[in-house]
Amino acid sequence: MTQIETHSINTIYKNMKNYLFTGVLALGLSACVSIDVPELADTDVPEEWLGPFAEDAEVWPTLIWWENFQDDELNSIVQSVKQNNLDLQNNRRNLEAAQIALREAGFNLLPIPAVRIGTGALYTDNLGASESVNSPNSPIDLTGSFTYTDIISKPTTFEGALADFQSRRAQVANTALNTLGTAASAYFQILLIRDQILAAQQNLENAEAIGEITQARVDAGVVVPINALQQQIAIEQQRTNIQSLQQNELSALSSLALILGRTVQEFDIDGDSLEDILVPALRPGIPSDLLRRRPDLVQAEADLQRSAVQVELSRLNFFPSISLTGSANASSSSLSDLLSAPDALINLSANLSQLLLDNGARQRDLDQNRLALENSLNIYRRSVLGAFNEVEVLLSNIQLLDELGIVAQRLLAQAEESFRLAEVRYAEGVADFQTVLTAQNTLFAQRIAVLNNKIQQLNSMVGFYQALGGGWDADDEATMSIASE
Repeated sequence: MTQIETHSINTIYKNMKNYLFTGVLALGLSACVSIDVPELADTDVPEEWLGPFAEDAEVWPTLIWWENFQDDELNSIVQSVKQNNLDLQNNRRNLEAAQIALREAGFNLLPIPAVRIGTGALYTDNLGASESVNSPNSPIDLTGSFTYTDIISKPTTFEGALADFQSRRAQVANTALNTLGTAASAYFQILLIRDQILAAQQNLENAEAIGEITQARVDAGVVVPINALQQQIAIEQQRTNIQSLQQNELSALSSLALILGRTVQEFDIDGDSLEDILVPALRPGIPSDLLRRRPDLVQAEADLQRSAVQVELSRLNFFPSISLTGSANASSSSLSDLLSAPDALINLSANLSQLLLDNGARQRDLDQNRLALENSLNIYRRSVLGAFNEVEVLLSNIQLLDELGIVAQRLLAQAEESFRLAEVRYAEGVADFQTVLTAQNTLFAQRIAVLNNKIQQLNSMVGFYQALGGGWDADDEATMSIASE
């Protein structure tokens, strides 16, 4: 068959669809209803934030929020996670599957036609085999048919499929956001442990220096031997601490390697300290905007929409079920005559059925779906309230950690000077061993306090970026790159 003939058949196919389906589509789409979805109470969404924030800080995070920490290795790690993380690879496939499901739901709004063209006479030989024989006088038939059921409920069913797609899309974005946040926190944790190892080594050196002084004074009969034993215990504690920290470093490297889709055997990072990692500043915009910027809230809203669809479908079960079927036939002894002016016979038939008695099954189904809708609303409200509360707590916590960080640095400087003076005075025999021991323990604890404050600030900012949606926006299709790159 030539390309021209194929094109003509396609034209006939489209014409037959127009005859058969125009009225059907008008009837089906006219059944569209506005689904009543419960709304949040006015008191659920605050008008403004109470927590403190820097007025000159960036408003809402961007999709590349990790770059605000100004660490090149972190940027490289995040890009590698986006490319190689196994969960994000599944994310992309899940999103593609959701898109296919939505397209399928869209096609289900339309009747599914079948068109067939045939020619030739059929005969059966003595062996029972069938064969089609072409002859100049063989008729050429073109037939089309369709069946269109559940006309009234199809638009509502599509609304449910659309809500399901929105929910799955938001879930994919939320998983991606959590994965990237986990990768950043794992990277910071490795740097923290390396800082802790360095601090423990410094503590060991300080303890050994005091141990030498103490042992010399014991040998000179100035102090009792118990002082040397106590200091030796402190030295061994620092050595054991270093070994434990080295094991923690391996465990943290293993966690990050898994996120990157790699084994820990040949994996390492170049960074060795949190010192140069910048703690960025950020502030949220209007509270109501959070409802579209956090994927988990969008997912909860889509789940609420799906529950409302189920209520509407249960309500439509009380109405008659309408189905349409149709067929069209055209025949000609000449293919050119069939293509140019088909003589088609079109048949349409409708079926209307109504279930009268069901022992209250439809009413029970409606009641159950209404209860489920109320539960979905509460779940949505809880998610929204939790999100707003989380942001408020983080705003306050970020400011507190910043203030505590300044104090921790000041106390560390004082602890270092106090230990230096105690060590000198102890060597000179002016201060007793207990004074040195106290100064030593204070210095060790303050070094760890400074490191803990820094990691808390960084993790709080990672959590803050996640709490604000990580730059995602349900109304902006471009932001889907958080999950699809």
